Amino acid sequence: MLSRDRGSYRQDPIALHLRTVPLLKHRTILLTLYAAGLRLSEASHLRLADIHGPRMQIHITNGKGRKERLVPISPRLLHELREYWEADRPSHYLFPGKTEDVPLSSATVQKACKLAAATAGIHKPVTPHTLRHSYATGLLEAGVDLLTISRLLGHSSFITTMVYLHVRRPHLDSTPSPLDWLPVRQCPRWLDSNQAPLPNPPGDSEPPTNAKPKPTDPPESSPAPASA
Repeated sequence: MLSRDRGSYRQDPIALHLRTVPLLKHRTILLTLYAAGLRLSEASHLRLADIHGPRMQIHITNGKGRKERLVPISPRLLHELREYWEADRPSHYLFPGKTEDVPLSSATVQKACKLAAATAGIHKPVTPHTLRHSYATGLLEAGVDLLTISRLLGHSSFITTMVYLHVRRPHLDSTPSPLDWLPVRQCPRWLDSNQAPLPNPPGDSEPPTNAKPKPTDPPESSPAPASA
């Protein structure tokens, strides 16, 4: 995953990477990979009819194992896709190849991704799958549960999603304790300063501190012994 915590650059590495892609078509498909967490084959086979703007959804028809699914589309991604369509005017595939009837090849996208990373000065390996990986890890760090992430990614097995459990250490260090979510009154040994002390439980009562001790009766004098 592209780290946002360290590096020789000050800007967000993903934003810097996407900004250095020269061609609009290549930049938009890489942005789609990151914004929706798609596989490369899923993004390259998107058709215009698969983008449902009013419902804010993307219909994935070329998923792994030929499984279909719906993923949400962010308003920003929808805006970028519309800007791209206004410029290139694709008619069938959203990202066509050399001709309109074939999708953009995976090799072309991989080459554009690698070249952009080199231009941005990112020395770690960056592939289209890296963008999908960053999408999943970002959701996990934002508090999205693994089951939801698994469905969004189109994983057939929940075990596959478990690889994203290796979140960054700063995120782990900031994880709160469930005790911090409880109301203060439910915590042990709590006593409101404005509230009178709670009565002692039965059997543990003690006399008030300002009460006078009850006088005790003098011991009875034992009868004098009879004279012999």
